[in-house]
Amino acid sequence: MIEWKTEGEVTRLTLRRPEALNAMSWELAERFRAAALAIAKEKSKVLVISGEGKAFSSGGDLGFIEDNRKRPKAALAPRMRRFYGSFLTVRSLPQVTVAQVHGAAVGAGLCLALACDLRTVASSAKLGFNFVKLGLNPGLAAWPLARAAFGDARARHLLMTGRFFSGQELHAWGAASELAETHEQLRERTGALAQELAGHSRLALRWLKAETALSERLEPFLKLEALGQAEAFKGPELAEGLRALRQRRAPNF
Repeated sequence: MIEWKTEGEVTRLTLRRPEALNAMSWELAERFRAAALAIAKEKSKVLVISGEGKAFSSGGDLGFIEDNRKRPKAALAPRMRRFYGSFLTVRSLPQVTVAQVHGAAVGAGLCLALACDLRTVASSAKLGFNFVKLGLNPGLAAWPLARAAFGDARARHLLMTGRFFSGQELHAWGAASELAETHEQLRERTGALAQELAGHSRLALRWLKAETALSERLEPFLKLEALGQAEAFKGPELAEGLRALRQRRAPNF
């Protein structure tokens, strides 16, 4: 489910659930947390995160969502804090993090990409925050991450409409450092960016990471969004959203 390897100054982590478009299950979250804690001890300066197969990540796994609907409401807020917090460990890593985004990066999958310091993207990538279309409060720090990446007005529009957009738009809006036409070109440009970053001072990069983390404190948002999700999991809107999703034969969001 998670594979990572360090070569020189660069560590590469791959989400490996290609059959589910790297959808975020509870097991994937726990393995991501464990990998991030191990990577934090590496001497690398850069971490590149990518997805195996046709997508970066299509977001929350449908089975995980349906399982949550069966759980007591009181257990849901801490459970979602743990789930999203596992992926947000990427925010506390000493390495500069780069999301290499191709295919789908939807819902929580897009949030993971935005949680990284930098992004490279394929022009054909399909991106979007479709939480509201499911009847679910956005999670994984969607609001503060979107606002930091897109600015207040565009973040509100994207989150409240749930509209999809392309990798080309992500780059045009200034939220991606590199744009590529093919997957191979994307890997090459991400590798070049990683090597450029790796050529800089480790101390300077780590201090800069600490400063950006201080300016983007997420804890108040995480607490509120977990409460909102706990309520949404028990509501009729999410049940209807899941039924519509099944009819479209989409495995996740």
